[in-house]
Amino acid sequence: MKLIQLLLIAIMASGLAAGAAAKPAFTTKYVYYPVGGKTPQDIYRAMLNKGPRVNGAKAYAATSAVSSQDGKLTQAGTCQIKDYRLNIDFEIKLPKITNEKVLAPLDRRRWQQFSRFLKLHEETHRAIWLGCAANLERQVHAIDVKTCAEADARATKLWEVARKSCTKKHDAFDAAEQKKLIRHPFVQLVYRRSQQTHAAKVQ
Repeated sequence: MKLIQLLLIAIMASGLAAGAAAKPAFTTKYVYYPVGGKTPQDIYRAMLNKGPRVNGAKAYAATSAVSSQDGKLTQAGTCQIKDYRLNIDFEIKLPKITNEKVLAPLDRRRWQQFSRFLKLHEETHRAIWLGCAANLERQVHAIDVKTCAEADARATKLWEVARKSCTKKHDAFDAAEQKKLIRHPFVQLVYRRSQQTHAAKVQ
């Protein structure tokens, strides 16, 4: 099993319905899955076994988002989308050690650093999504066309473009973070200990 696993995000959002611009409203629920062990290697294996699956792949942590929209089409001389508001409910899943005190002091510090790294990573994905959502709201609010059928079609098109653009931003962020992950003190500690264990077994 590979030592380094990608930190992935699952962004799941409902299709765009028409509405008017406002800052996205959101909630965040943190869900922790338990991991245990007396060594960094034990903890690492527990994360791989108990961690979330994102598109079938193993991950240390994951963020899911479900969106809903409020708004209405109004036809006067032209059709506009009024009172639009995008609401997003995030769920961030993270590992949590059942008893940190069993770890040696250095191991515990390295784990705590890694735990903070994972949380910040997922919260940055949330920030990326909220930025995309705010931009989408501004674009939807600016829709002013002849018919409401056109307005609805325009909003749907904007959603598709925004979804693809935001996915690219998430992918670029993950690619940059992967370099930091490989160099992270906790991951390096697991790698060194694993190498030492393997060397001891083959002697």
